[in-house]
Amino acid sequence: MKKLIAAAAFAAVVSAAGAAGATQFVVNGDFTSLTNGLGQMDAFTQATGWTSTNVAQNAYNFVMADGNVGSNGQYGNVALWTQANAGNGWNGLAALSGNFVALDDDFQIGALTQTITGLTVGQTYTFTYEYAFAQQLGFTGPTTQSLEADVGPDFAQNSGNVTLGSQGFIGWQAGGGAFTATQTSETLSFLATGSPQVPPFALVSNVSITGGVPEPAAWAMMLFGFGGLGALARLRARRFAARA
Repeated sequence: MKKLIAAAAFAAVVSAAGAAGATQFVVNGDFTSLTNGLGQMDAFTQATGWTSTNVAQNAYNFVMADGNVGSNGQYGNVALWTQANAGNGWNGLAALSGNFVALDDDFQIGALTQTITGLTVGQTYTFTYEYAFAQQLGFTGPTTQSLEADVGPDFAQNSGNVTLGSQGFIGWQAGGGAFTATQTSETLSFLATGSPQVPPFALVSNVSITGGVPEPAAWAMMLFGFGGLGALARLRARRFAARA
């Protein structure tokens, strides 16, 4: 019984320490901090912490909260097919919470990036995000799409080519993995590509990078827990000696 109590105590301490010590390195991972509401990044709005890049012109990347409502762009409003406009069965919302970014796969393609700082060289971090594929409202025809996610030079993940039917939607999926920092700052990047020219969009939501050592409060909990385990061990030792 005491073994079970000790094991439970240890698990609880480690779990609490891990939760308390999971530092979040991504700024504005749910894309809700905006300078001017929803819209095409750089042309109409800025998402805190993020950069939308295209060397020749504004990248056709949009912050959206509802795929049916869409966002203002340099060439007018851009919306996606959803269940509200006779498209697919998607409700037009992000995977979990907050907003999402819709990256055009075929027109004015540009990367969505963020410089991640405060990393420790040699430390392993957990990178997670949600992604999906959709099509711009008003356009029809099948598309082939892909999304690449990179963190620095040593982590790259590609969805591979995904075939999307006309007015279709490939539901939210989990992406990411573990990476080891080689520098104190790394560039996080998402880049979408696709064809043919019947506006395909890759969607990105709920971006996170966590890791690092436990915070002081977590260390205190761990020490308290280890102290309790030590007390149990000493009690068992005394009882064993008394029986001998």
